[in-house]
Amino acid sequence: MLLLENKSIYYPVSWDDAADYTRAMEAMGIPHLIEDPSEGLPIQQGQLAIVFPHLPVRQYEKVRTLFNGDGEHYPD
Repeated sequence: MLLLENKSIYYPVSWDDAADYTRAMEAMGIPHLIEDPSEGLPIQQGQLAIVFPHLPVRQYEKVRTLFNGDGEHYPD
């Protein structure tokens, strides 16, 4: 399992969409991990969170484009 330091943002997604987003992130070489509601994030049951570390601007722009906007700030 990939461990991320400095978790910065996350996007809540459905279980069904998580696999598609994961494949896209892997194809672009963007570091990420998947978390579920039991890990303390404020997401609903039936959702997963795709979590990102602090990203360089170019990678972040790709993420914003893929998800159609900014992510949620990862809680401290």
